[in-house]
Amino acid sequence: MMSFQQRVEKNVGLLIMLTLLVVSVGGIVEIVPLYFQKTTTEPVAGLKPYSALELTGRDIYVREGCYNCHSQMIRPFRAETERYGHYSVAGEFVYDRPFQWGAKRTGPDLARGGGDIAMIGIGCT
Repeated sequence: MMSFQQRVEKNVGLLIMLTLLVVSVGGIVEIVPLYFQKTTTEPVAGLKPYSALELTGRDIYVREGCYNCHSQMIRPFRAETERYGHYSVAGEFVYDRPFQWGAKRTGPDLARGGGDIAMIGIGCT
């Protein structure tokens, strides 16, 4: 007599369906609560919508593909928080569409770089 696990492993279609079900439920459980948390949907204190000049700079940043190498997120690692200050929180990016938090960073972080951005742009291709 085959167990449920053995039946699922032998039936590829059933295995795919159950895998999709588990991934979907897990995604819903992780993502949906974020829409109801004030910290992810409301801006942090003092944050204002982007000015026209800032929006133009952001458009260039996206158009030139800078987000491929330069993240806009301070990760909660000691080296980054010592260099750039407090780590990034979702409330700092409520006006960003599309979000530019990257998983890969080969270039310097640009979230709180300020004056370094002009020099960084010279070396980018």
